[in-house]
Amino acid sequence: MPAAFLGALGATALVYTLAQAGGRPSAVNLLLAGAALSTLISALVSLLMVLNDRSLHEVFAWLMGSFSGRSWPHLAAAAPAVVVGVAMLWAMARPLDALALGEESASSLGLNLTWARTAIVAAATLATAAAVASGGIIGFIGLLAPHMARRLDGGLHWRLIPLSALLGAFLLLLADDLARTIVAPVELPVGVLTALLGAPFFLWLLKRG
Repeated sequence: MPAAFLGALGATALVYTLAQAGGRPSAVNLLLAGAALSTLISALVSLLMVLNDRSLHEVFAWLMGSFSGRSWPHLAAAAPAVVVGVAMLWAMARPLDALALGEESASSLGLNLTWARTAIVAAATLATAAAVASGGIIGFIGLLAPHMARRLDGGLHWRLIPLSALLGAFLLLLADDLARTIVAPVELPVGVLTALLGAPFFLWLLKRG
């Protein structure tokens, strides 16, 4: 778990560093830097898989995101880091509300942007790294759940964060049930199913601007 956190933190810091090459990091720069780094890391993971094919199936299942073979010990290992990360984010609900108004507005309200960004990224990285280390790469849940929560309850983060967590858990359970039954007795990786459902939603968001 510590290795997952340090790796995730290092990747996040590198994305920010690359995005700041032309000045203040914009959303476009962050997306481009993230896509480039993701491609590089994926290539390195593929190389490691080729060099060590003894655990190829296990690694492939993790890359696709799957709960197959996961049990209470995996949950016990990931839960403390996830709880700490989410609790930290919940405690920073007001800085998140201020940042949602824009950096200039947040700064005019007296928010220390550097401290706020660092703390928020560290907390989100801790929770995400623990979840991914336990269940693999299960995409788009973190995109779908917050947008659904905003539709239901507005944008105040002290309500949005716990509601997003509950909706994300519900969506993940639903996806896992479908993955286990839709082509039974074959169990699909749950990450494949969430990608099939989440990618069209992401494209719809891009179309809306």
